Amino acid sequence: MVNFGKKLMADQIPEWKGYYINYKLMKKKVKQYGQQLQQGEKDRRRVLKDFSKMLDDQIEKIVLFLLEQQGMLASRIEELGKQRAILQDQPDISGIAELREAYREVGIDLIKLLKFVDLNATGIRKILKKFDKRFGYRFTDYYVTSRSNHPYSQLQQVFKHVGVGAVVGALSRNLAELQERQGSYLSIYDQPSSALKDPIIDMINSSVDKLTRSTNFLRFLGQHALIVDEESPSTAGEEEIEDQKYHFMSLMLNLVNTFLYMVNTYIIVPTADDYSVSLGAASTVCGVVIGSMAVAQIFSSVYFSAWSNKSYFKPLVFSSIVLFLGNVCYAMAYDMKSLTVLIIGRLLCG
Repeated sequence: MVNFGKKLMADQIPEWKGYYINYKLMKKKVKQYGQQLQQGEKDRRRVLKDFSKMLDDQIEKIVLFLLEQQGMLASRIEELGKQRAILQDQPDISGIAELREAYREVGIDLIKLLKFVDLNATGIRKILKKFDKRFGYRFTDYYVTSRSNHPYSQLQQVFKHVGVGAVVGALSRNLAELQERQGSYLSIYDQPSSALKDPIIDMINSSVDKLTRSTNFLRFLGQHALIVDEESPSTAGEEEIEDQKYHFMSLMLNLVNTFLYMVNTYIIVPTADDYSVSLGAASTVCGVVIGSMAVAQIFSSVYFSAWSNKSYFKPLVFSSIVLFLGNVCYAMAYDMKSLTVLIIGRLLCG
């Protein structure tokens, strides 16, 4: 499975490098915000404001570059249209072939631009999902809804890509007519069922379909934040490598904790009486040894519940360490001949 950050670096066009979403920075900021919230350095409102502004800046950078490239493609198509008008008055087979190749070059650049938008739309979707997953907010719902419905929204360009659609239509129409008619200049609208044979057109249509799925899923994700877990069709099966390690560690800690808990339940508790007596404890103290774990659980459950609302991994690690130390103390109490160490071990287990 491919890390999206690495995929972004591998798939981006080198000369456009500075105009892609800075996914690495955004991911680093999400992690930093999580630490600041836990340490009380920032409140929730401040985090949401800072993250919104940073994402707005990233989208603005993408959209302004997109508009610039759209304008350049439109200008090239306009110039080719003038050449096409000349050929219409004075048909020339070689000139038509050269013109068709020129349109194809524009088509290749258009495909690059479509992939640029698709890659950035995927990056926006992933960083929003990561933010929601990290903090448990419905921020995606708020952000996508507020930005997509605003009259000055930059996100509208990503959602609807109207300008790109116009360029796609103009290029496809001109290229198809040159390909099919070889200079007869009958419009493709006169025969809508006519197949478009030029592979560039198929590639453009494929890129447009992929982009449409990606942006539609981004809008859908905003409406169903924290409910949808599946990836978009274009990136199905991708997971962050660090998330895999993160969840694997959580799984292992839970398995170890379960094992130690079963040991306490089925081995330690039934033998606690004999163990306490062997250390010189009175029979009444045996009940204290057994019940101390339950008493500790009353207080620890409140603390861990509050802590796990902010982060589940750190409380899990901490509780695993304490549980391990508790069992070690319980075992060492026999060699140390200490009833105090025994009770401390049971309290730590709780």
